[in-house]
Amino acid sequence: MPEEKITFVNGEPAKCGCQMEFSSGGGEYSDVLYVMPCPNHSPKSFGPVEVKRDKDGWWWHPGIPELDGGEDPAPYRAWVAEQGLEVKGWHSGDETYDLPEEDAACTAWNPESPGPEWFLMGIFDTEDGPYVQWARREVTP
Repeated sequence: MPEEKITFVNGEPAKCGCQMEFSSGGGEYSDVLYVMPCPNHSPKSFGPVEVKRDKDGWWWHPGIPELDGGEDPAPYRAWVAEQGLEVKGWHSGDETYDLPEEDAACTAWNPESPGPEWFLMGIFDTEDGPYVQWARREVTP
């Protein structure tokens, strides 16, 4: 895919809304261009959003892209790595209690975050029952 060029004419904002400032440096340093990207050209930051579970208790982060809807986890793992995320998840039965028999969905399950820096990626059904997944920005030493 070819890269899009953002064009500034006579110091005016680009048609998309990106803006630019120029500084000659006043003779003390090199010319400097400052570019303030418009919303369409700003990096999309993925992070926490408001969680509104459906009537059955399921929820999926709306910022997670459709990845061909297949069963292959490789595209999802690649996207998570590209976002710089660390993910952690578990099934409802992995906790100290199990869901009530009458709760075939997961309305009674309210898994706790692994820590304050973690945000919810989703609560969804799997062959092994309800599953929760949390994410945080990768911690670099």
